[in-house]
Amino acid sequence: MKLNEFAGKLREVVPIGTVIDNPGGRTSEVTGFTDDRISYVRGSSTISVKLVDLHSAYESFRGKRVTSSELKELEPAVFDSSVRPAGHSCNCTFLFVALERAGLASSLAGSGVRGDPYSAVFIDR
Repeated sequence: MKLNEFAGKLREVVPIGTVIDNPGGRTSEVTGFTDDRISYVRGSSTISVKLVDLHSAYESFRGKRVTSSELKELEPAVFDSSVRPAGHSCNCTFLFVALERAGLASSLAGSGVRGDPYSAVFIDR
């Protein structure tokens, strides 16, 4: 799937104002959507992630089950909060939920803890 088609799907299913219940608690509210980024607020943090990075993760694991740990290994500067300034672990669950809403991922599995990370199957479309 090309980046522009991927971005269009996300724009449809998580437009500005969308509130997402996070599996670990709280919510994320989409606050911005540009040609290259999506921004959301979780708690008191505003998080911005490049669409190309989300697309790359989808393409890397398309047709496979992927865990949040694998996303962090693939691109720590995007998906791992221990990598500053840009990395954020919330991008993992945000991607899982957005892809599920777009019909590009299965429901979320796992409890989000060591030994049982969040995971989903990225559907090959």
